[in-house]
Amino acid sequence: MINKSQPLPLYYQVKEDILDKISQEIFQVGDIIPSENELQSMYRVSRITIRRAIQELVQEGYLSAQQGKGTFVSQPKATQELNVITSWAETMMNLGMHPETKNIQFSEESSSVTVAKMLNVDPGERVYKIERLRYAAGEPICIMVNYLIPELVPGLIQKGLVGESLYETLEKRYNIVMERAVETVEACAANVREAELLNIKKGSPLLRVKRVTYGSDDRVIEIVIAVSRADKYSYTINLLGRPKK
Repeated sequence: MINKSQPLPLYYQVKEDILDKISQEIFQVGDIIPSENELQSMYRVSRITIRRAIQELVQEGYLSAQQGKGTFVSQPKATQELNVITSWAETMMNLGMHPETKNIQFSEESSSVTVAKMLNVDPGERVYKIERLRYAAGEPICIMVNYLIPELVPGLIQKGLVGESLYETLEKRYNIVMERAVETVEACAANVREAELLNIKKGSPLLRVKRVTYGSDDRVIEIVIAVSRADKYSYTINLLGRPKK
């Protein structure tokens, strides 16, 4: 509970106590938490203190505020490990979340300079493009665009994917072995289209990922450019040892 003699800010203590209640499942996923008045009475602090604590928990994805309904405990973030090559669908299933794909679009187009450089082909060369809106636990989480070289995956546009996973399709239908990948993660703000598709406000924080995947002959297999909601998705990296001097 709150200890006003501690040097920690009161809002931070309220925030940490609510997080503790979530971790202990006193407040469970989908539960509506007590109102501002109830929390103010519970913690014996000002309404401004309560509002700041709740605001930060909403911004960090632990709570979600629904106008006219209240504030609810959110589904935990989907966390992907960056030390292995996994598909988005595999990551969701490993976390016990049901993946869905909506608004899937297959096309063939001339590669831009940026895409051509990442695929290691000449600008203007024809490439396959797959754009998908990915859902987990019934919510839109990620906008994903994959680019592939047609000669490596003939008929992909006509045949579609095996289940939810492009990687499963590459392995089972085309016998492609993915040996390594280089992934870049950066923060960005949602533009109008991204906000509309992901059901968030324009300017909301996103994680933008660019991945280049290589096969056994070190040839580029595919590239993916994905934006994910920062309140629903995170990454974890395993770090081993210190650099040798």
